[in-house]
Amino acid sequence: MERLLDAAEELIAEHGVASVTVSEVVRRAGSSVGAFYARFPDKDALLATLHERSCIEALATAELALDPKRWESSDLASAIYEIVGFAGALYKERRGIVVAFIELAAADVSFAERRAALEAETGARLLAFLKTRESEIAHANLEIAAQISIRMILSTLEYGAMIFRTDESARSRLPDDLVARELTRALLGYLGAPMSLGRRVP
Repeated sequence: MERLLDAAEELIAEHGVASVTVSEVVRRAGSSVGAFYARFPDKDALLATLHERSCIEALATAELALDPKRWESSDLASAIYEIVGFAGALYKERRGIVVAFIELAAADVSFAERRAALEAETGARLLAFLKTRESEIAHANLEIAAQISIRMILSTLEYGAMIFRTDESARSRLPDDLVARELTRALLGYLGAPMSLGRRVP
């Protein structure tokens, strides 16, 4: 099953969802059509399972990135800047699959629901992180602040992945480090947090 999912993910990353056919997935996975249908009733089920796996992996990554212990020696501004930069690099690396899942979510409510669940779970991890920095934050409601902050981060990164896909569109793309810096400033301003406690945001 993992070989089939890996093959589908590679195809999507290289050529988009339209390139995913049972025959091509099987060929790339070094498997057989019979083995495919023993695990998935059709291509749609394969894509749904791939999305589920991707969401699980994304949540595991978020748990590591937002672990409060990881940032004990960093001020809030520095921690958010590093978190945003890390997320941006990950989205850039996985742009093909990110775009595919956005397109699938627009057409299929089950993909949208999984995306919403991932956002909620990631927001819960961010909330746990923000609670450890409550004395540095002026926002009156951390639960809402965490939800809106996650939307700010994910929406910005998904917009970048979706819009700047061609050489022509990439010409107007802002540098990744600039996006990370300015998104950090926006988040800190929204949270009512100092721009810097230990050092200025680069």
